[in-house]
Amino acid sequence: MDHYISRREIIENIIFTKPFQPEKQFERTIVPISGINLSYDKDYQFSFKDKGIRKASQVLEYVNAEYQCYLSKSKFQDNNSNDLTSLRSSTAIVSIGGADGSELITLMSALDSPSGILVEISPSATAAARARGIDLVIEDDVMDAAPKVVSQLRDWQKQSKISTVLISCQAVLHELPSRSSTFTKEAFLQEYLTPIMKAGLRVMFYAREPCPPSNWSQLTDSIAIRLFGLHKDDVDALSSYIAQQLNIPSGVDLTNSSDDDTRVILPVVLAQEVLFKMLYCKNIVRFEYEMGEQMTSFQPKNWLASLRDMQMHTRVRYLTTDHFSESYHQEELLLEEPVAVNARDGTPLEMPKCFVQLFASSTMSSTISTM
Repeated sequence: MDHYISRREIIENIIFTKPFQPEKQFERTIVPISGINLSYDKDYQFSFKDKGIRKASQVLEYVNAEYQCYLSKSKFQDNNSNDLTSLRSSTAIVSIGGADGSELITLMSALDSPSGILVEISPSATAAARARGIDLVIEDDVMDAAPKVVSQLRDWQKQSKISTVLISCQAVLHELPSRSSTFTKEAFLQEYLTPIMKAGLRVMFYAREPCPPSNWSQLTDSIAIRLFGLHKDDVDALSSYIAQQLNIPSGVDLTNSSDDDTRVILPVVLAQEVLFKMLYCKNIVRFEYEMGEQMTSFQPKNWLASLRDMQMHTRVRYLTTDHFSESYHQEELLLEEPVAVNARDGTPLEMPKCFVQLFASSTMSSTISTM
């Protein structure tokens, strides 16, 4: 129960000890990894050890389906030298924020590709990746790393080693607005995808990110939540703190809301952000780190629109991850009632689909629209 004891410590030592200033103007704060205690970073990165192996299998489902579809529509099926095996082995993998490199190693092995690049800013993670035998590790801010990545990909292309680039981002894009000083969606796509597409390389882009819950948003604008071990006033104070620090709208129209004095009524996005912070943060240090980012900041529809503007074919799927699902189920078992209900009518809500898998692929044409 240490996790739930930590909730009390977060409330008492962080929330109630800092004066609340509702009129305070939000200022964007960049929290680089260099500003984090390295001993904590080592423990934090260890929590992701080998998790990329499972994540890689999800990427491969999209990649394999894409290549099968491409082969069925191309002339490659009539050329024995360009069969599926050849296409897969000529794919370079770029793992953005790939931690210990377990995802990258798994993808390279599955595709039988010798070409892989890991972009990761954490010293602890890059050390673990190099120990795994990954040769090309770029330890840098994601935007500063872009020219190095593109240069390496172009070199491989000139050597006829690659025909395709797979860029994989696993729960990293949502945090970059607050952890990279020059990151924007537009800049990221412009620096990574545009130059390699213009060079004539086929591009596949995969992202799995936390996001606002799609199923909740379709049903209501406000959610009433409870958290185990915390009084309603505690959850209210926690929610106000998170809303202020991350500049998340907190106002709710309480007209036609159900009357439940045990729950806090919040807008959908803020409710989900509070759940992310409480279900994932096992201690105060982790909470303070996670307060450096907004997990609900990733907007799938905006990314899909930008990728389509680049003439890419897109697919999207909303889901709940195993980790979040297990934590959410445990919360409801302890509460002996639903974590969340529709604030309008008191109806219990299903587990939120608060993650998205987004996949995009380009054609082989080198005529690419600029952003």
